[in-house]
Amino acid sequence: MDSRTGNSIYGRVSELAAVSARLSEVAKGDAVPSGAVIVIGGDSGVGKSALASVVLERAAQQGFDVFRTACEPFHEGMSYFPTRELVRQVAGGRATGAAIAELFGEDSPQTEMASVSESVNADPSSRREALVATFTNIILGRFAKPGARPILLFIDDLEHLDVGSADALICLVSRLNEGKVVLFGAYRTDLVASSAHPLRPVLTSARRMDGVCTMFELKGFDESNFDSLVDNILAGKTSLPASFYRKLYTETEGNPLFTREVLRMLRSPNADDSPGALTITDGAWTFGDDVEKWAIPDTVEEVIAARLDLLDVEQRSELEIAAVVGRRFAFEVFSGLMQAGEEKILRDVEQFLSFDLIRELDQDDESFEFSHGKIRDVLYESLSKLRRRRVHAQVAAVLSELVTTANEDWDALIGEHLFLAARHADAFPYLLQAARNAQATGSSSDAAALFKKAIEASTGAVLSGDDSRQTIQLELAGALLAASEAARAGEVLKQLTGAGVASTIRVLALNLLGDALLFDGEVTQALVAYDASRDLAVHLDDEVALCEVMCDLAELHGRQYERQSGINPAESQRHRAAYVENVEEAYRLHRKLSKGPLLARVLRNKAKLARVSGDLSDAVSLYRQSIESADARVSEHRFLIPYAKALRLAGEPVEALKIVDRVLAWSAQVGSLRSEAIATQYRATILMTIAESEADLMAAWGLAERALRDHRQIGFSQGIHETELVLGETALRLGRTAEALERLRLATGQRDLTDHDVLEVAARELDANGEEDRAARVRLAIVREIVAE
Repeated sequence: MDSRTGNSIYGRVSELAAVSARLSEVAKGDAVPSGAVIVIGGDSGVGKSALASVVLERAAQQGFDVFRTACEPFHEGMSYFPTRELVRQVAGGRATGAAIAELFGEDSPQTEMASVSESVNADPSSRREALVATFTNIILGRFAKPGARPILLFIDDLEHLDVGSADALICLVSRLNEGKVVLFGAYRTDLVASSAHPLRPVLTSARRMDGVCTMFELKGFDESNFDSLVDNILAGKTSLPASFYRKLYTETEGNPLFTREVLRMLRSPNADDSPGALTITDGAWTFGDDVEKWAIPDTVEEVIAARLDLLDVEQRSELEIAAVVGRRFAFEVFSGLMQAGEEKILRDVEQFLSFDLIRELDQDDESFEFSHGKIRDVLYESLSKLRRRRVHAQVAAVLSELVTTANEDWDALIGEHLFLAARHADAFPYLLQAARNAQATGSSSDAAALFKKAIEASTGAVLSGDDSRQTIQLELAGALLAASEAARAGEVLKQLTGAGVASTIRVLALNLLGDALLFDGEVTQALVAYDASRDLAVHLDDEVALCEVMCDLAELHGRQYERQSGINPAESQRHRAAYVENVEEAYRLHRKLSKGPLLARVLRNKAKLARVSGDLSDAVSLYRQSIESADARVSEHRFLIPYAKALRLAGEPVEALKIVDRVLAWSAQVGSLRSEAIATQYRATILMTIAESEADLMAAWGLAERALRDHRQIGFSQGIHETELVLGETALRLGRTAEALERLRLATGQRDLTDHDVLEVAARELDANGEEDRAARVRLAIVREIVAE
């Protein structure tokens, strides 16, 4: 931590000047886009917190409304915690839906999006998208009216960022053109080294946007300017020998926090109240000991521990309890853990503030935080394991009393404290509920961690209803698969597919095992697992499990049918027969299913079969039923683009374009480039098929090129393939035959075929997908080629 003088800090002048200039650009409306991302990285103790504090002061002076929060290790499983906390602050504590309705109107798409985020009928992926969009809408909503003050959002300790919050921040970054928002964060670089860390994609998305991202990596001070750092920390005239500076630099390696804490220790009175080694003599700081014999603690933690030892026993105990709560703690929670009266607690808190051990946060919930995370860490680690467990149990009890209703954030936090208290049986229901909450909102990584912890805590716990260790293991495997951790999911599932496992468990495990194998590209083995699951579901007469696995089989065979159609007709037809069989069998049972994602999936598969078979009226009707059977407000491309395809083929291109526009509007709110690219691609497809002039075709071409650029940016191979096909078809209609053939070769991957055969492969693929009108136009080019010969 650097020493501060007034409203500036020593040694960070250039960084502070750059940040101040960026803030000024945003505040004045000179930034393009309107907002900015500013991130400070560095090792522990290099001055991130000090620089951040000055930046927050500067922002407030420049007219920003400043909101701050932090991530913590104790927030594990509390999906979206920092973003939920920012929403709470920005909305002034009002319910999110009410705040959104006030900003945008009761009937606005934003209010509809907020309601989807809480829908029990929406699938987890849709709820996740709705949550991240609603976070961004709350932040940007004030800018719908002119004259709104700019906003600075500060998130500290981003090394502990959760995946859900990372998604929300990516959404905000993608929409920074909508308002004067500065996203400001700090993190430890040594803890974000892995490419899989959730912060990494946030930084990548910010860097991709021109003029948005400003990043600094702070280092410790080198020996050439270390003397000035020491003098600045002491904040007065000095008369210290060169050997003092050399030894202090050698021991602290120029780390500002370590240096500051050593100097604080040297200034502090000794245990017998005699002056410390550093004293002011004749108006200047002097060192009264022998530098050569001066023993400096080996680590900054030892220096902090020595400072904490100066507290009386009762005050030290109070701070230790606060450390168990976390880096940040609300006064209500802190006082609830104390035996003393409020007046005594307030006096001690004020003394802690004067000792610079904690600082008061400028929030409406009377919260504090330790001045540096190291102080909290030293206090926490100083506790015996027994005492630590006892205090965690006390914290859980206080939190339970403060929370009067079920809450997905508090479930995870209370469960974590009880788990750390070794009260596993008590922790279990909280952890299990928190895991299910996380999975329901698409926070699969958090859900997997919580399910794993719940399984560990289940020994000795009373399991209710249909819950068992094996059913929770199934939920863990599902969460791991959703988090793209197929290998770990496979390990769990292999334990659940043996002959000794109950059939009701094994039927579901085999289905999930098929998903895991398919994720790894093991199509043949996946089919074996799916078929085994189907046979067992039939034996058990389990209609829900049967529908689930038949949907998997139908979709897998359907994809293989389409891919093989232009290459291996016999194999393609084999897959088509299996595809049709599974779609029809699942649809036969659809009336026995409850409203929700599975029913929607069954109907969607039947609708696609109707579409590719030419039964367009049935296809349109079935797609509508599918949408209404889940949550009709959801406008994800997965649900609506197939519906738009059916509408186009049924001769309703105008309605199809309206559906595509719904997807584009949804994509704009959630900041999903993939969804936007898919919708743009299909808008281009519709415009191409109804084009009546060269100008119409060029408009379609422009949209398709934009979609292709976006697909390439995110590496979406299927989107690249389909868009190259659209561009090839468009080029054919524009008479640009050579370019068309090159595009179609790229699309089909058949570079060595003759022109005639390439056109036929493309046409067969379109036939297999039920797009006979597009296939007919491609075959028309074949006829023209033959005539020309």
